Amino acid sequence: MEKTIGPHQGAGRVMGMPTVVVLPFLTDGPDDETALFALGLTEDICGELTRFRSLRVIAPASTAHLAAAGDLEIGVRLAASHVVRGRLRVTEGGERQLKVDLSAVESLAQLWSDRLTLPPADPFETGAAVVARIAATLNAQLEDAALAEARYRSATDLKAWELTLRGLVMLREGTITADDAARELFIQALALDPLYARAHAGMALSWFNEWSCRFWDCFDEASRNAYIHARRALDLDDRDAMIHLVIAKVALYGGAWEQAAWYLDRALILCPNDADLLVEAAVLEVCVGRPELAVEHVKRAMELNPLHPNHYYIIGAFARVFTGDYADAVALRARSDAIPFVTVPAYIAAAEVMLGRIDEAQAEFSRYVHEYGRKVAFGGTFAPEAPVDWLFGIAPLRRPEDCAMLRKAFARIGAVISGAKAKRERSRQSMDRTPRLEREGEGWTAEFEGLRVILPDLKGLHDICRLMENGGREIHCLDLDERIVEAPGGTVLDEKARSTLKVRLRDLQEDIAEAEDANDIGRAERLREEMDGILTTLSAALGLGGRSRRLGDSAEKARTAVTWRIRHALRRIEAVHPEMGHYLSLRVQTGTFCQFRND
Repeated sequence: MEKTIGPHQGAGRVMGMPTVVVLPFLTDGPDDETALFALGLTEDICGELTRFRSLRVIAPASTAHLAAAGDLEIGVRLAASHVVRGRLRVTEGGERQLKVDLSAVESLAQLWSDRLTLPPADPFETGAAVVARIAATLNAQLEDAALAEARYRSATDLKAWELTLRGLVMLREGTITADDAARELFIQALALDPLYARAHAGMALSWFNEWSCRFWDCFDEASRNAYIHARRALDLDDRDAMIHLVIAKVALYGGAWEQAAWYLDRALILCPNDADLLVEAAVLEVCVGRPELAVEHVKRAMELNPLHPNHYYIIGAFARVFTGDYADAVALRARSDAIPFVTVPAYIAAAEVMLGRIDEAQAEFSRYVHEYGRKVAFGGTFAPEAPVDWLFGIAPLRRPEDCAMLRKAFARIGAVISGAKAKRERSRQSMDRTPRLEREGEGWTAEFEGLRVILPDLKGLHDICRLMENGGREIHCLDLDERIVEAPGGTVLDEKARSTLKVRLRDLQEDIAEAEDANDIGRAERLREEMDGILTTLSAALGLGGRSRRLGDSAEKARTAVTWRIRHALRRIEAVHPEMGHYLSLRVQTGTFCQFRND
């Protein structure tokens, strides 16, 4: 008896996440080159879609035999929620036209269709651009469809992915109410799946939501909560580009420019064709001092998503203010009335000033003051200089020339500037006894209470110096270790293997000390690399009290490595400068979070 397939049997989702089948693209006629190109497009689109961590993609090898099947059958046999079909044809005039359709298995609805005329060039050269655009558009369409569907259901009926998606969209509203509602959705998602990385990333963003602005009076608490959730997300899934972007944002507002740039670059490597990610990255590129890259990101995002939201224009305008392309900035501003973050009108006002359009600049600056009063002062009264002081206090602009340009522009339109910059961090207490640790040549100089000593180059000294530069601020061991360790998984070490590694570790510590005493930098570095490898294996295999555990805990590896090298460096300091060694030992805190305590 033939089996009847109902429309709700084939909705393949994990945590509400779409499961996509890309069927082999069809061709008209026996042209081998066109058929080969179509096959390449199918496989490349599948590969590009896997970069989007909010999608599950069925492997192409599992779909070839279902090319002629209907959506319902595909949904049942492959547990898919959506199907992508394509056809590549060559017209009589020699044009290559590609038609792509996206349909939903559960509703039997066609969600999206597009027809592309491919450039008359080598098909294999143009393929990458076509693949990137199709993948980016499919991701956007799938998220839009899921969001539309989720709006008609109560939060209690949603899965973890759907709750998180709703929360991320809410954060864009930039209001206290939306921020609180988003956080509740992330909490519900984590209740369903405590190990869902993107929900932790959403929690980080809700704590560090720059649009709500309400936490600037308690920056330390908010940024710490954001950091903890972002780090938790990264430990769970270090291949999610959005999580790396969140970490970059947290680092940026903490003044850790190089760290922010590293995570930003990592995000773009992981998913270079996500239009929304590129636009968010553009904002951070401006802040870390790379506005030219920001301009390129926005242009790329617009190419990938021709039907992009209007706020793309505003981000493009923001980037061009800091490349000096003021006319382009104003022109892009005119294409959208959106204000994706409070300070946008202030930056546009600066561009208008640089173009000599003082009346327009004053109108934009008044708009900024209005937004400041609404979203930062919450309708209360504020001093005339407060909007500008606040802007310079929270704007994480790395380049001094960018701040100088803004101050000059604001002064020309009569904005009140007190000259005092607001603080995002607690004021550091002045200390009469201030140790100095500085790199000098291939070694270090340490100075304290009038005594100056020379030390060899040690990794632990780099760690201590960074902690001192960020006195009072906790830094995660993974950030000090400055590496992302791929979780090896697999087996535990047996007792004999662990004992052998421990013996070798003790020998290496002695050998490294001897090499550093002899100033044999090359040998010391080779020995340290070997020791780092052993620490990576051993610390992952040992739990509390030396008990065996499974490999794969990157945070534990970093904690062990950083703790050992900091303690080794402190012992070396104490050997040549006991007072400074004792002083630092009392204030340097190691563990998962490391800190130099100012008190």
